[in-house]
Amino acid sequence: MRISTSMQYQSHLNYLQTANSKVDQASKRYNTGQLFQTAGENPAGMAAKMKYTSDIAAYEQYRTNAGIVADTLSQEETALGQIWDALSSIQTRLIQAVNGTLDDGSRAALAEDIKQTQAQIFDLMNTKNAEGEYIFSGAQSDQPTYTLTSDGQYICQADGSNKYVLVSPTIKVQTTDSGLNIFENCNLANDFTATSDVGNGFLSGVSDYDQFNTFYKDKYNYEDPTQNNFSIIIDTNGRFTMNGPDRQPLKPAESYSGNIKDGKITVQGMEFTLPEDYDPTAPGTGGTINFTLSAPEQDNILNQLTDIVNDLLIPSDEYDNPNNPMSSAQLTRNIARMQQNIEIAKKQVDTYRGYVGARGANIDAIIESNESLSLIKSEAKANVSEIDAFQAVSDLVLANNALQVAQQSYNIVHSTTLFDFM
Repeated sequence: MRISTSMQYQSHLNYLQTANSKVDQASKRYNTGQLFQTAGENPAGMAAKMKYTSDIAAYEQYRTNAGIVADTLSQEETALGQIWDALSSIQTRLIQAVNGTLDDGSRAALAEDIKQTQAQIFDLMNTKNAEGEYIFSGAQSDQPTYTLTSDGQYICQADGSNKYVLVSPTIKVQTTDSGLNIFENCNLANDFTATSDVGNGFLSGVSDYDQFNTFYKDKYNYEDPTQNNFSIIIDTNGRFTMNGPDRQPLKPAESYSGNIKDGKITVQGMEFTLPEDYDPTAPGTGGTINFTLSAPEQDNILNQLTDIVNDLLIPSDEYDNPNNPMSSAQLTRNIARMQQNIEIAKKQVDTYRGYVGARGANIDAIIESNESLSLIKSEAKANVSEIDAFQAVSDLVLANNALQVAQQSYNIVHSTTLFDFM
C-alpha cells in the first residue's frame, strides 16, 4: 500500500483531534466532577443518575412538607395549651365566685374577668397559620372557626374534616384538628331535673359529679327515655327510699336509702334541699320527689361561659323575685355545674393536645429518616455519576501529555523535506 504525503498529514491531524477531544473530555470531568454529560457516553449510568435525581428531589419536597407540618402542629399545640390555661383561670374565678361574702360588685367584677378570658378563648379558637388559614376550621379553612351572632350565641362553622400532608413515600400526617371535634362536639356535665310535692323552697342539684356520673352511666337508658324517671319516697320517720322506673326500690337498699340530714337528701351524688318549714316527721306528711335523668347534651364552652356570666350579673336583691328562678343556692349549683363543664372541656382540649404532640414527635422522626434516606440517595448518585477528584486530575494530566506528544511528533515528522538531504 502506498502512503502519500497527504495521508500522513490527515493521519496525524486525526490523532491530534482525538488527543485534543480527550483533553477536553478530561477537563470537563475535572471541572464538573461528572463522569459523563450525555446518555450516549453511559446510557445505564445516565438512567440511574436520573432516577436518583428524581428521588432526591422527592425527598427534598418531603422535607419541605414535613417542615410545614411541624410548624402547623407546633402552632396548634401552642393554641390548645393557651386555651387550657385560660379555662383553668376561669375555674379559679368560679371558685372565688362561690364565696358567700361577695357582694354584687365583686361578682360583677368576676363576671367581667371571665368575659375577657372568654374573648381570649374565642380568639384562640380562630387561630390562623402563616398562610392566613384558620387551623381549627377543617376543610373550611377560609372561614373563622367560630362566629358571634347578634343574639350572643357562638356558632361553629368548622366541618369535621382534617387535612393531611404526604411527608414520605408512604406516610400521610394529619396537620389539623377540626374545632367541631375539639370544641363543639363536647359533652356537658350530666344533669337531672326534679319536681316535688314537699312545698315551695325545694331545690335540687348535683353535689358529687364523680358519684353521680357513675349512677348516670349505670342507669341512663338511651333506647327508651321513659325508663329514666325515678322517684324518692319520704316516709314519716325522716327516711327516704329511691325507686326505679318500675316504682320498685333500687337495690342494694343501703345505696339508695337513708336518713334526711339537716333538711337535705343526699344520694348517688345528688342533693335535694327540702323547704325550711318542711317536717317529714309530722303526722301525715311524708312526700315524693320525682326526678328524670337529662339526655346527654353537647355545646361549646363559649356559650356556657355566657350563661354563667349572666348568672353572676343578676343582682342579689332579685333572688326573691318569683319571676327569677335564681337564688344564692341555685347560683352555687350553677357554678358547680359550670366547673364540671370546664373540666370536661379541658380534658377534651388536653386529649387533642396529646394527639398533636404525638404527631409532632413522629414528624421529628420522619424528618430525620428523610434526611438519612436522601443522603443515601445522594451517595448512590455520586457513585454512579461523579468522578473521583484524584482520578479526574490523573486523567487530565495523562490526556494533556498525550496531546503534547502528538503535537511534538507532528512537528518532527512533517518538518523533514527533500532539501534536508541535499
